[in-house]
Amino acid sequence: MKIILIGFMGVGKSTVGNNLAEVLHKPFIDLDSMIEEHTGQSIPNFFSKVGEGSFRTIEANLLTKALQMEEVVISTGGGVVETRQCVDILRKSGGLVIWLNGTFSTVTDRLLNTVVDRPLLSGKPLPDFFNLWKRRQNIYADTANFEVITDHKNITEISNEIIQHMDHPTKFDTLRSQIDSFDNATLQQLAARMTVVDQVALIKKNHKIPVLQTARMANMRQRLNKAFVGKLSNELIEEYMTFVTGAAISREEQQI
Repeated sequence: MKIILIGFMGVGKSTVGNNLAEVLHKPFIDLDSMIEEHTGQSIPNFFSKVGEGSFRTIEANLLTKALQMEEVVISTGGGVVETRQCVDILRKSGGLVIWLNGTFSTVTDRLLNTVVDRPLLSGKPLPDFFNLWKRRQNIYADTANFEVITDHKNITEISNEIIQHMDHPTKFDTLRSQIDSFDNATLQQLAARMTVVDQVALIKKNHKIPVLQTARMANMRQRLNKAFVGKLSNELIEEYMTFVTGAAISREEQQI
């Protein structure tokens, strides 16, 4: 089976593709690296010299060449969907086209923390960059067979999710991918909350402040019920408050 990863720049296509290829014991092709080897230049240098039109033509030709292999994992550049030719090639490839998708804030954070030069990112105002991301989202969705949410997941989790669903991917799998992302984010926030709880416990201990703050807890419940009216039931909010405050109180008592 041919597995082709598409998605916006910075979403992790090359890293995930390399890991996925190792796990599945398949050859791995990074299309951008293939272009650099073919042209003898880095992507930014070649892109600036020949322009986007010529770059996309070479990209399409090398994508066709890479897809001649039957058993392979291919990671594409973020702009591979910019030309109708490449989109048609992907749709007719006979492979599984997987869209690695992340929120704009996550992608931007990753890009700002990397030293890789991105031709379409350099000097682009943030609103323009957002519009580029937003416009491509629809094309990725129309091109891919399967979407995997990468937010709050590590490389192994993303690869395992692809392997689990790659035989018969469905819309249900995509929705579960979103839920997995939310679950990971929730637990990461809970871990961060407990770190702050430890700091609060130390302050309470040093200043002999009681652990239980009944009035504050009541105010917090009232505020959350008002903030999430129509979105979450009062019963669910109560269950959440009982759980997190109980965990926090237990943790603070251990510290004191």
